[in-house]
Amino acid sequence: MNSDTQAVTEEEAGLPLVLPPHLTENFEKADRNLLEAYGTSPGVTALVRLWIACGTSRVIQREFERAVLNIRRKTLNLPEDGQFDEDCI
Repeated sequence: MNSDTQAVTEEEAGLPLVLPPHLTENFEKADRNLLEAYGTSPGVTALVRLWIACGTSRVIQREFERAVLNIRRKTLNLPEDGQFDEDCI
């Protein structure tokens, strides 16, 4: 690599993502609600990033499994450590 070429790390490049309009509707609604309630909002893009940042691997895996297994009922919510105990029931 010469001085004119700069390598882009995976972290710098990020994950390019295009969401279809039907997936952004809830974020647009939240944006409008925040503007109405507080007079300000970080915008749809920032709300999407916030929502993604809040998803733990456990929650993401659970939602994937529910979708793949076509589970419609509410499932047990495991504690953060992922271990079942009597408090889950």
